[in-house]
Amino acid sequence: RVDTSLPSEMSCVSGSGRAEAARVVVVGGSFGGLQVAKELSGYGAEVSVVVIEPKNFFEFTPSIHTAIAGGRDPASLVRPLDANLVRGVEFVQGRAVGMSASSVELDDGRRVEFDFLVVATGCGYASPIRSAETDRAKRLEALRQTSAELDAAETVLVVGGGAVGVEICGELAARTSAAITLATNAPDLVSDCPVATRRKTLDTLRAQKVDVVFGCRAESVGPGEYSLRKPGAEHVAVRGQCLWCFGGKPQTDFCRDELALDDRGFVAVDPRTRQCLDKPNCYAVGDVAAKPDAQRLASYAHLEGEFVAYQILAALRRRGLDSYAPPPRFVALSLGPSDGAFVYDSAAFPIPGFLVPHLKTIIELWFIRLLPMPYALLKLLPGDKQARLWAKHPRPAAAAAAQGGQQAQEGVAAAS
Repeated sequence: RVDTSLPSEMSCVSGSGRAEAARVVVVGGSFGGLQVAKELSGYGAEVSVVVIEPKNFFEFTPSIHTAIAGGRDPASLVRPLDANLVRGVEFVQGRAVGMSASSVELDDGRRVEFDFLVVATGCGYASPIRSAETDRAKRLEALRQTSAELDAAETVLVVGGGAVGVEICGELAARTSAAITLATNAPDLVSDCPVATRRKTLDTLRAQKVDVVFGCRAESVGPGEYSLRKPGAEHVAVRGQCLWCFGGKPQTDFCRDELALDDRGFVAVDPRTRQCLDKPNCYAVGDVAAKPDAQRLASYAHLEGEFVAYQILAALRRRGLDSYAPPPRFVALSLGPSDGAFVYDSAAFPIPGFLVPHLKTIIELWFIRLLPMPYALLKLLPGDKQARLWAKHPRPAAAAAAQGGQQAQEGVAAAS
C-alpha cells in the first residue's frame, strides 16, 4: 500500500464520487499514454482526460520495418491521432516545454492544468525508425521515399544489432538484391534475448547473405560514405544507403526541473506503483520511465498504461493502491516475411519460425486498436522467477550507464 494523498485543492466526496471530474493530463500520444487515456475514457463522471502530443498521428513503431524495408504501404501503421482513435478524450497538439506542480507549459505559451499527470513521452530514435515530423502526410511521404531509395540501392548499411536492425535486414534480404551489411558495437545480436534466439538470428541473417560485423563503431564520413572502425583493425569503408537503428534518449526536457530523473535521464518511479518519486499525483509509463531496458517494449508500455489508469481511479476513490507486477516478457522477432523467433519470459519458445510474422500481424491488429491485454490476467502467468525478480527490482542506473555508447543504445532500440 502506498501514498494515496491528493492535492489539497482537489475536493472529493466520500466513497466513489467526486464533487467534479479530476483532470488527467497525459503528455505523449503513443502506446502507454493512449492506453491510459483509453482506460479512463469510460469514467467521464470522475475524470476528464487531455492528451498532449506534438504529432497529429499515432505510429505503430514495432512494424515500421515492414514499411521501410518490406515495401508495405505505411498508411495502416500511421493512424490519425484524433477522437476516432480514443473517444471521450481531448487531444491537444503541441509540444510540452515545461511544467510546474499543477500545469504543463506548451511551446506556444499555453498552460494545461492537471490534477494528475502521466508522462508518456518515450525515447527519441534515429530517423527514419522514428521521426521528429509532426504531420501525418509528411511522415507517410518520408517513409515511402525511404522505401523507394532502398529499392534502388546497391548497398545498404544497417547500424544496430537490436530487434529493429535485424528485422530490417530480414525484410531487405527477402525483397532486394542489395548487398547488406549489419554493423553493431555489441558482441551479439539481440543481446537481450536468450542465447538460442541470438544464434538463430545470426544464422538466419548469414543464410540470407547479410554481412554481420561485430564490435565496430560506424561513422559517417561523407554523403553516402561510412566507415566501420574496430579496435586494432583497419577501417572498412562502405558506400550506399544507411539506416541508423539505435537510439534511446528519453524525452524528459520538459519535466527535468520538476520530476526526479535517474542518471541516464529517465523519469525515476516507484516500481510498485509507477508514481514519480515524491510526486504522488504524477506517473510515468513506457520507455521514458526508469526501468530495465528489457522492459522497453510496446507491450510493457501498454500494460503500464492499463495499470496506471486504474491506480488513478483508486486514488480518486480513496482506495489503497495495488503493487505493479511485471508480467512475463513476450518478444516476437521477425527475420523476414517467412521466418522469425518467439521469446517467452527468458526462454526461446518452440514455435515454427514461419508462424512468427503472422503472430506479429495479429499483435499489430490488436495493439493498434488499443485493445486491452489485459494486465490483470497477464501478471498471473507463470514465468522465470529470476527474470521476474530482475524486472521488479531494476539494476542500479549507474551500472546501466557504464555500458555506454552505441551498445547500450542498441539495447534500447531493440525494444522498440
